[in-house]
Order: sequence, then C-alpha cells, then structure tokens
Amino acid sequence: MRSSPARVSMRGLRGFTLLELIMVIVLIGVAVSLVAGLLGVGRQGRQLRAAVATVATELKYARTRALVSGQSQVFAMDVGDGAWNAADHHGKLPTDVQVTFDAVREEQTNAREAAIRFFPDGSSTGGRISLRVHDAGWRVDVRWLTGEVSADRLPDARP
Repeated sequence: MRSSPARVSMRGLRGFTLLELIMVIVLIGVAVSLVAGLLGVGRQGRQLRAAVATVATELKYARTRALVSGQSQVFAMDVGDGAWNAADHHGKLPTDVQVTFDAVREEQTNAREAAIRFFPDGSSTGGRISLRVHDAGWRVDVRWLTGEVSADRLPDARP
C-alpha cells in the first residue's frame, strides 16, 4: 500500500492580512485620541467644580466668621483675574474660569471688584457669583436674609 502524501490544510496556517493589521492600528489610534480628548474636557470640569467648591466654602467661612466674631465680614472678588479675599483668607481661581459677580452697588468698589458682606446676625447683602468654563457653568447664590450659600448648575451656557 502506498501512502498518500500528507496535505497541510491552509486553514491551520492562516494569519492576519496587512489590511486587517492596518485597520486595528487605525482603531487603536481613534480610541486613544478620543480618550485624550475626554481627559482634557474632564480636567476643565474638575477645575470648574473645584472653583465652585472654593467660592462656596469661602463664602460660608466669611459668614461663620461674622457670626462668631460679632463683626461684619466681607468676601470680595476681582472679576477680571479671579482673585478673592474673605476675612483672612485669599486666593485666585484658575485662569480658564470666567467669573460674573452680581452684588449690591454699595459693595462694588470699582467695575472689576464686587463683594458680599455678612453681618453678625448671619444675614448678608446677598449676591450671585457665576463661574463658567466653555459651555459648562455653575452659580453660587447667597441669600440676603439668611446668608445661606448654595451652588447650582447653570441651566444654559451663559451665567
């Protein structure tokens, strides 16, 4: 009996074609660029949330300081550069954050600066500070009667 030569099946030796390898590389490139874009937007969102938390905390600090000390305390902000001052605290918001400050005229020292005054009984002059980075925005409200500080997301892109 004669044995037949062994045939090797092409299915067992099949690899990837050049076209398949190029498509995988392109898909990986697209995924990496999407992730990099999302991380950039996430960074700005974190900056905005941190700025809102800072402003709200410092407003609450000024109110608490007025209640404890029995003396009026002022939270003042330079809208142009985002620098703020509250009692003995001061700082500056990131440059990407755009600020709009609505306060009573008596507490505005010039066109760029505005302030909210907290009184020893907990009340305040009231006001609103809107913070925005690109299309995302938050507002920090201070109620005049109670001095309560609250933060809410802006319903649209404009503060």
